[in-house]
Amino acid sequence: MRIGIARLWHEANSFSVCQTKLEHFEAREWCRGDEAAVLYRNTSTEPGGALSWAAMHPDVELVFSRCASAAPAGPVEQTLLDRLTAEIAEDPALTGIDGLYLSLHGACIGTVDPDPETTLVAALRRRFPKLPIAASFDMHACIAPELAGMLNAATVYRTYPHIDMAEAARDALDMLAHIIRNGVQSRVLLKTIDRILPSFNMRTDGPGPMLDIEKEARAAGLKIGGKSLFPVAYPFASFAYADVPQANSGVLVTCEDRYQGQALADHVAGYMRGTQVRFQPDLPSAEAVLAGRPWADGSRVAILEPADNPLSGGIGDTPGLFRAAMNAGLPEGSVFAFFSAPEIVAEAHRAGIGAELDISLGARLDARFGEPVACRAEVLRITDGRFQNEDAMERGMKVDLGPTALLRVGNLRVIVTTGCQSPNDSAYFRLHGIEIDDVPVLLAKAKNHFRAAFGNRFDVIQSCETLGPAMADVSKLPFRNVPRERFNLKEQRVT
Repeated sequence: MRIGIARLWHEANSFSVCQTKLEHFEAREWCRGDEAAVLYRNTSTEPGGALSWAAMHPDVELVFSRCASAAPAGPVEQTLLDRLTAEIAEDPALTGIDGLYLSLHGACIGTVDPDPETTLVAALRRRFPKLPIAASFDMHACIAPELAGMLNAATVYRTYPHIDMAEAARDALDMLAHIIRNGVQSRVLLKTIDRILPSFNMRTDGPGPMLDIEKEARAAGLKIGGKSLFPVAYPFASFAYADVPQANSGVLVTCEDRYQGQALADHVAGYMRGTQVRFQPDLPSAEAVLAGRPWADGSRVAILEPADNPLSGGIGDTPGLFRAAMNAGLPEGSVFAFFSAPEIVAEAHRAGIGAELDISLGARLDARFGEPVACRAEVLRITDGRFQNEDAMERGMKVDLGPTALLRVGNLRVIVTTGCQSPNDSAYFRLHGIEIDDVPVLLAKAKNHFRAAFGNRFDVIQSCETLGPAMADVSKLPFRNVPRERFNLKEQRVT
């Protein structure tokens, strides 16, 4: 059995000023063929899961087409998406395959095309009108009906933090292999709820509404389908910062029997509507959190700034939390992670360790979210920005931040990077000479994925609201293509 694999994994924040280009994919994942197998082997990613699945199925050959992934940011340059679509859809290596597995995010946006993943699958369908195609998606996907209708099977991450990427791939491939071997005529049904569920209260590593939805989806699938593989339901929550018409929460159901599948989709969607109000975020301001001095009793504290979280399309540039921290009386040894400021990094590298710099942090790219903070900084450390993830999320993947610097500003050690990636792994901090378990207070541009590595390593983890491209209060963001009512979680609406 020959199974083709292709990957387009990018989450686009419509309100980010940072356009995503080829260089951003090349810094993370841009590969094909044997090179892809080498890159992904033994990693906790979807292609890594596909490789581990194939190792358990000696009758299967994987054929890697173009695989591309970039860290979340603004929309992707359209000419690059056009090139990538053509490379995959016209790839001679896919000739003669028995099935196709696509690792998709579901929230990619082009600078022209608002739904490039549907465009990609449509191009593949034109070439392979009858070929079984399975796909996996991020929990924060924006899935159009046209996209779901072109698939034979689909999975979605069930965990947040997303530590089941490899499992999502393996489950999709189990279904795909079953379809190929048994000639199954399966389809994917989409049921949306006309609501967008913000991710602040969406963690599944403890009690919460998304964990309850996942449990209900599994239980309902077993009740309707018994021990059979189909129907199976995968809820998804959409991406709250994608200003595209297909932004909507719902459920994907893979089924053979349309009536069974529709019954399962209707049930899960109804359950999601019943829980929607529990997703409503209510974050205190940065000033309020710091004024409470949660470290005063000796607790080790992490204060997160999700409004500028890179994994939500943040730009590593908003000054809100940093400004509030300047006069908060933080204990010596506290850390701020991070600012993306290539010019300051270059200046630190030129000046060298021990140099003192007069700099401004924040608002380098976008002044809509606050003015820059002027400060005097001592250069403590400079690095090449390269490390390998060692914690649960994307374990084994190599990361390149570009050159970085560690600065001292008052009592704070401040990490400044060239690239813009969330500080979600122990190796990120160790690169800068910081042992995370020795940090009394950590201020981080991060969100729920932070907990995959550090959930049990701080006494207190508190998120705060600041201005930024991924703030909780979406009413302050200029949506044009998403109806405002989709953010109203207090009012029920039957669809």
